[in-house]
Amino acid sequence: MASAKRDIRHIIDSFSDDLILIAQDIAREQVERAVVEWQAKNEKLLAKKSVQDEKAARLDEKARRNQMALERIERVAEKRRAREEKKAAERALRLEQRLISDSAEKPEKKPGRGRRSGLLADGAAKKEPTPPPLFVHKRRRDGEIQQLKREEVADTVPKAAASNGASSVAPGVPEQLTLGL
Repeated sequence: MASAKRDIRHIIDSFSDDLILIAQDIAREQVERAVVEWQAKNEKLLAKKSVQDEKAARLDEKARRNQMALERIERVAEKRRAREEKKAAERALRLEQRLISDSAEKPEKKPGRGRRSGLLADGAAKKEPTPPPLFVHKRRRDGEIQQLKREEVADTVPKAAASNGASSVAPGVPEQLTLGL
């Protein structure tokens, strides 16, 4: 009897194992069928989702590249600012050194009390002012620019009269104007 009970229990256990395997197969088939039906219904939605995922990935990549470019631009600008600050500091240092060297080389001179300083100051004040420079230029045919020189008015009248052979030139008119230069 014990052997019959054992055999029955063994048959029941193997039957229950077989039922469990059959139930799992049926459940798997139904799940697969449901997934296929859902995918068929939502194919457009899945395609749209995959397109959105691709767009999001592209946007993320573009944002990352833009961020890297922005960081690179900021680094370049920082280097440029540092270089300009360094140049400004060097210029200020050179200016300071120049001022120090100028003051060390040339001690301040006190005005003299002798005759020379008085005579030089008076002589410089009595000099006649020079006429302003002549800003008229003449261009030669080869392209060279010739500076025209100012002549005294008294000297130009006799030259103009002598060159024309008559006194048709108005007195006091420079020769260059009469020649059309």
